[in-house]
Amino acid sequence: LSAGREDMSEETQALCFLAGANSIFYGPKLLTTPNPGRDRDMALLDKLGLRPME
Repeated sequence: LSAGREDMSEETQALCFLAGANSIFYGPKLLTTPNPGRDRDMALLDKLGLRPME
């Protein structure tokens, strides 16, 4: 998942993962589109039972 996640609900992002998305762009900005903050990403991954790769 990349650009536009800031405007997506958690439910929409969850559906994307269920449909096969396996990564997100992480960091403050992707080209000209802002990304959700780290805390928001980590909370979503936790809710979905997903763990980031280290």
